[in-house]
Amino acid sequence: IAGFSEIAGRLPAVQLAEFLNRHFAMLAGCIEDEEGTVDKYIGDSVMAFWGAPTLQPDHALRACRAALAIAKTLRADNDRRSEKGLRPVRVRIGIHSGIAVVGNVGAPGRINYTLIGDDVNIAQRLEQLAKDFDPGNGETVVLLSAETAKEIGEGFELETVGSHLLRGQSEPIEAFRLL
Repeated sequence: IAGFSEIAGRLPAVQLAEFLNRHFAMLAGCIEDEEGTVDKYIGDSVMAFWGAPTLQPDHALRACRAALAIAKTLRADNDRRSEKGLRPVRVRIGIHSGIAVVGNVGAPGRINYTLIGDDVNIAQRLEQLAKDFDPGNGETVVLLSAETAKEIGEGFELETVGSHLLRGQSEPIEAFRLL
């Protein structure tokens, strides 16, 4: 959630938890409708993946459809918020296709089924890069890597945003905005 610290600063803890729970329920519904796995909630963020534990050759299509569904759902929710005089909730999404290790990770007594690897980091860095393309009007910004763009083919409207050297990468990553 873009600007989450400011939201957290004005809401009492109970209302903040209610806000997050409502928000996460909307996002999880869009992800699960595309048979994605909600991996975890990290503060004001959600991490999801496709392709495990069951192989999904169309994982990139599913992730992009989920992102567009999230944008549509948030647009409708922001219309509702506007009618109540509330500010829009802005979200950024990063999508990358690649190889990750998926399985139980952690210490005895606290194991999580999750995914790890450099390709997971690239998705998170794309989400961070999306901040540079956020118009600030409540529009959801979705950035995907060239790898994901190749996977989805021609069924989506994309706009190139250039190549960017993402933190932790030695080579620039070509990115596209999903419209």
